[in-house]
Amino acid sequence: MGLTIDDLTVRLGKRKVLDGVSAELRSGRVTALLGPNGAGKSSLLRAILALIPADGGCATLDGTDITELDPRIRARRLGYLPQSAELAWNIPARSVVELGRAPHRSPFSGMTAADHDAVELAMALTDTTTFADRLTGELSGGERARVLLARVLAGEPDWLLADEPLSSLDPAHQVDMLERLHGFAQGGRGVIVVLHDLGHAARIADDVLLLKEGRLLAAGAAETVLQPELLEQAYGIGFERVGSSLIPRGRHAQ
Repeated sequence: MGLTIDDLTVRLGKRKVLDGVSAELRSGRVTALLGPNGAGKSSLLRAILALIPADGGCATLDGTDITELDPRIRARRLGYLPQSAELAWNIPARSVVELGRAPHRSPFSGMTAADHDAVELAMALTDTTTFADRLTGELSGGERARVLLARVLAGEPDWLLADEPLSSLDPAHQVDMLERLHGFAQGGRGVIVVLHDLGHAARIADDVLLLKEGRLLAAGAAETVLQPELLEQAYGIGFERVGSSLIPRGRHAQ
């Protein structure tokens, strides 16, 4: 199940937010999208999902342009976990997870046995079963994040695309989310995740796409891309390796 980005260019208004980005992404692996603010990370994720139009190039799934897929098929194959952990309705957690089955169901049809099984499995994988009947308004930020992840997993997608999934979580829940995303990839499916923390990227990523000002600065295995020289080009500050960690030296460090 290959996902290919081919010379993808996107403009938002007068600004070119992606400029000829190309990459081959592999299932069974975690690909981290890295780069400074405004580099185009979220725009790349949304363009892959066909949530924003491309001005040039395309993203393909198994050789088919993603924009040409029927929207229901696209929703089945590509699961999206957006930045916000907000939930619009104060409904039971299980009801939120059940929404993930919508692409698999006919309009106005009820939940099938397969739907219920997928929901139960998703809740078990995210450790949300114990509060399945609690209203979302009663859940902590970490619990809501896991419910939203369960909703995506209930759809049984081939690829999971997560946009800064750690932004509203405390350190313990950040580690938990990373482990769950890694587990999804270990099951043979693909994960593309926007991250800011280089330590998190080093912990979870098999591959890295490093962006700067809408261009792809580097792509490849994490240990190849997460190098001080490349990171300095992307972020404009120096980095040094301390043990297994990369530490910023500061813009004016000598």
